[in-house]
Amino acid sequence: MILPGTVLGVWNLVGISSQREMAAVSTAWIQAHGHAQFFGWFGTFIIGISLYTFPKFRGSACRSIPLAWIMWVMWSVGVGLRWLAGVQNVAIPAAFRISSALELGVAVLLLWQVTASGPKQRKGQAWEAPIFAGFTALLLLLGWQLLLTMRPLSSPSLPALPNRILISLAVWTFGFPVVVGYCAKFFPGLLGTAVANVTGIHLTLGLVAIAAVGFALDSAVLAGSATSIAVALALWSLRVFHPKRGNPKTTGVYRRYPQFARLAYVWLAVSAVLGFGVSRPGMLGASRHAFTVGFLATLIFSIGPRILPSFLNSRKLWSARLMRFSLVLVTAGCALRVISEPLAYGGIVASAWTVLPVSAFSELAAVLLFGFNLAMTLAAPIPSWFGRKQVNDRMSIYWLISSYPATRKILVDNGLVTLGGADRVPKSLSLGEAARADEVPPEILIEKLGDFFESRLPRSLRQNSGAV
Repeated sequence: MILPGTVLGVWNLVGISSQREMAAVSTAWIQAHGHAQFFGWFGTFIIGISLYTFPKFRGSACRSIPLAWIMWVMWSVGVGLRWLAGVQNVAIPAAFRISSALELGVAVLLLWQVTASGPKQRKGQAWEAPIFAGFTALLLLLGWQLLLTMRPLSSPSLPALPNRILISLAVWTFGFPVVVGYCAKFFPGLLGTAVANVTGIHLTLGLVAIAAVGFALDSAVLAGSATSIAVALALWSLRVFHPKRGNPKTTGVYRRYPQFARLAYVWLAVSAVLGFGVSRPGMLGASRHAFTVGFLATLIFSIGPRILPSFLNSRKLWSARLMRFSLVLVTAGCALRVISEPLAYGGIVASAWTVLPVSAFSELAAVLLFGFNLAMTLAAPIPSWFGRKQVNDRMSIYWLISSYPATRKILVDNGLVTLGGADRVPKSLSLGEAARADEVPPEILIEKLGDFFESRLPRSLRQNSGAV
């Protein structure tokens, strides 16, 4: 949903800029854009990452892989249906209600899926509490959203004030804690920061609860004060700007991504401070943009290319250069938007209207580059992290064909005819045992597998091994 949300956002901004007034675009379209961007893009990203990593970090795995795929379908249909309902000319209450019910169902299933834990789980770690708090907030907010859709809808949008409160709560009680939790887990290993302070993280959650009261009461002072202090405390707790304790992991990616990850937290602080002025024209939009694009998108564009390829069979990022361009473009676009929106909407600087479309297309280009880079990474063959010297007749046939499916054809073509007709392969069957059973010299199989794995070596390892 990143592309539909972004494209609609560009369309909205171009329409607003051309007429130089907010009324140039319907409220329904603006809500559809915001929902697709936050819940469709960020929500999908977080749910997917959480189903894989959260139980793993707790020494287990998600309770059901098939159910995880069903959740993905439910969430995609729910968010997509809400997007379609929001761009219609008339209200379709059933679409809003079905969409909300599907999203709520996923939130319930998510909590059940990720609560699995293993015997080696270490309790009391800094990253767990904020992520659980964020998931709980998501469940409550989506329940409230479903109740809002049960009211009569006179237009393809939710009532303005409840929707504004809903999105503000989603941003700060779901998005903020979950990201802080994952940063507490990933930053020490990736950026070389010190281990997060558990007490500081817990105090941050307390401030988020106070901010939630401020948003519910529509009090900009209370919400702004609580979020600003929470951000400052999160920065200190995560040791974002403290001296490094280790070297960042930059192999295969843009080497300056740690600086952009830190810059994301500057945008977070900007978002909190701008929250004090949400009653002024353009300030609410600028504050949310600083959060969703400056904070969330910059973090995802920084950390995503470093961790996502490793989840995809330990692939290597296709292009570090494209990663750099996407980070630069999203940062430039966000800066132009956050600066120009209050100036334009407030009637302070007339020329700021012409800057808004530039910011939108800059961010769209960043999204396209980010997506293309990951798509090319996924399309690349599964890499091998060992070469010819590590191939031997003790290797498991099951491991070979399950980890590298292309090796099945190599083995069958070179004499393992029994493997060609086998539906199941014993996990304990070695390459040498299979070769002897089919009367094939194991040296031939080892040589062919050696050629295969040498050709799949990443460029850095291929140079070190002398392979061409």
